[in-house]
Amino acid sequence: MARTSGRAARIKALQKLCASGAIIHISEAARQLGTSEITIRRDLSKRDKGVVCLGGYLMLAQDNGEYYSLSRAEGTNTQAKIEVARKAAELITPDDTIFIDCGSTLPHLVSRIPQNANVTVVTPALNIAEAVARMEGINLLLLAGIYHPSSGSFSSDTALKMLKEINITKGFFSAAGVHEKEGVTCFHFHEVAVKRAAMARSQQRFLVADASKWGKLRPATFAQLDEFDLWIGKPEEVAAQ
Repeated sequence: MARTSGRAARIKALQKLCASGAIIHISEAARQLGTSEITIRRDLSKRDKGVVCLGGYLMLAQDNGEYYSLSRAEGTNTQAKIEVARKAAELITPDDTIFIDCGSTLPHLVSRIPQNANVTVVTPALNIAEAVARMEGINLLLLAGIYHPSSGSFSSDTALKMLKEINITKGFFSAAGVHEKEGVTCFHFHEVAVKRAAMARSQQRFLVADASKWGKLRPATFAQLDEFDLWIGKPEEVAAQ
């Protein structure tokens, strides 16, 4: 019987450390495995064993943006997403101009927007725009450009220029991960510029992310937690701190 190689044994140990979506810094992983960070980086260089290193943190490959599917995400944690969207909708008032981010959580916000209240919705997300277009008394401003099926959203320089001219009273932002050190993250780098521009133009900024996002680290950081006026969906143990 062939002996298990040192690399294979280390990969197996890393998979165990990252089980159930856990995220661990490469220095801590090296300490636990009794090896060096350089060795771990070399082990993962072929990206063939289900573990990746992003920003110095190790995670399972299925948590990486390469595997993200909007349609799949729409079918997970549905009740939690509905609940945070309901709480977010309570903040909307007549004559607001609101930014609604892309993702699988905020579509649940759309049906709860007060109709015939002269609310204007600004969004880069196709699923948000399609839902708003069917509603009465709500103005729609779609930030169009190159369409990205992976996130169901658009991005372009034109969209960024449009945002500079819009006065947003309330911005509702989604996230795929919220990490206490690395900040608020998403899967796709093309989302970052639009999110940042919308945050800059929003008088109030709300992070709408259920508790399952806490502790998750995704490839692209777009904000720090203290940039938001309120995090809707904060885990109870964090809120108590």
